[in-house]
Amino acid sequence: MAITTWVQAAGTVLLGLVGLWFAHNYRRQIRLKLAERQVESYVRLWALTAPAAPFRATPLEPVELKKLYDDMSKWYFDDGDGILTSAAARDLFVGVHSNLICPIGEMKPAVLAAQLTALSPADAERRRGCAIVRQVSLLRTQLKKDLAMHFGVDYYTGLQPDDRAFLVSCGLSPRRRPWRPRRLRPADRPRVNSCVCGVCPAKALPDAGHPQS
Repeated sequence: MAITTWVQAAGTVLLGLVGLWFAHNYRRQIRLKLAERQVESYVRLWALTAPAAPFRATPLEPVELKKLYDDMSKWYFDDGDGILTSAAARDLFVGVHSNLICPIGEMKPAVLAAQLTALSPADAERRRGCAIVRQVSLLRTQLKKDLAMHFGVDYYTGLQPDDRAFLVSCGLSPRRRPWRPRRLRPADRPRVNSCVCGVCPAKALPDAGHPQS
C-alpha cells in the first residue's frame, strides 16, 4: 500500500509539472506572437506619422493635422493596434492624438496652451503645427524604446521645457529612460531646426535640443 501511494503521489506531481510546463510554453508562445504583432503595429504607426518628420521645414498645416488625427484613430481603433501598445506609448499617443485637433486652450501641456492662447489664431495654429512635430517624435522614441531599439537618450541632447512639460502631462517622467540625457559629440548631433514656425519662445530652443526620431 505504501509503495502504491508513493507511486500515485509521484504520478500526480509529475502530471502537475507537465501541466505547468505546457502552460508556461503556451504563454511563451502567446507572448512571442504578441511581440511579433506589436512590431508590425509599431511599424505601421511609424509610417503613418511620416508627415510629422523632424526634418520638415514647415509646420504641419491644419489639413495635415486632421488627416494625421484620422489615420491615428484608424490605427488605434479600426485596426485594433492600440491594444498592443505599452502603457507609456498609449499615454503619449493619447496626448499627441488629442493635441492634433483639440481647441488651442485644451492642448497639453497647459503651459503650451497658455502660450498659444496669447497668440493670434493664425500664429497659434502655426505654433501648434511646430509643437506637434516634436511631440510625435517623442512618441516615436517611445516606440523604439518599447522594441528595445533605444539604448539611452539620443532623441535630444537636452529636452526642451515644452517637451518635459508634455511628458509630465502624459504621466511620464523626463528623468527616466529613454528621456534621461546622454551627451553626444557635436559632430554626432543631427542638424534639425527645433522651430519651423517662427513663433516658438527663444528660451525653449536651446542649441542642445535636437530631435532624432
